[in-house]
Amino acid sequence: MTYTNRVMKALNFYTYSRTICLTLLMACSMALHAQVRDSVQVDSVNTAQAPAKPRQRPRALIFGQVRTSNILARMPQYQAVQKNLKALKEQYEAEAKKSENDFQRKFEEFMQGQKEFPKTILEKRQNELQNMLESNASFRIKVQALLKEAEESMMADVKAELNDAITVVAQERGISIVYDLDGGSVPYIVPGLATDITAGVIKHLGIEDTAR
Repeated sequence: MTYTNRVMKALNFYTYSRTICLTLLMACSMALHAQVRDSVQVDSVNTAQAPAKPRQRPRALIFGQVRTSNILARMPQYQAVQKNLKALKEQYEAEAKKSENDFQRKFEEFMQGQKEFPKTILEKRQNELQNMLESNASFRIKVQALLKEAEESMMADVKAELNDAITVVAQERGISIVYDLDGGSVPYIVPGLATDITAGVIKHLGIEDTAR
């Protein structure tokens, strides 16, 4: 075999090998492209079928206000409490008035007869009047405390019912905090919305926590 023939044979082999390689590369490329295309189509179908997840937005604080005096005035339970308190107050007032009238009568008797009373009787009557005066004053103070205690006891159920109604309405309307324009209180607040700083304030003031 001549030199020229050997060169031509080598060139033919190189050309044949190159053609085979290019063919294999094209086949691999087409197969890879088909796989990617199928994968994209499957993902698109799954994405279209999957329900879209709603975006969770932070809940905005909605403030509400209420005038509890306007509501209480229309509640039959409140009107019944006021009627009972009025009757109780009139009863205490009648007893106080009776004691004061007794004191006034004895005082007038003392003033009329003090010049004729022996010293021992005079001192005894003076002590009686002093005790009656102090007893009447003490009874007035006691009456105020008893009326306040009775009102708190009678109003407990009424206020509980009112607060329950406020809570229901606030929850229905998505209200976070309700402020009472009459009492300056907060009868409703979303649980977990506020942080209780009572212990922190007690610690800051350096006072003892007696609630424990």
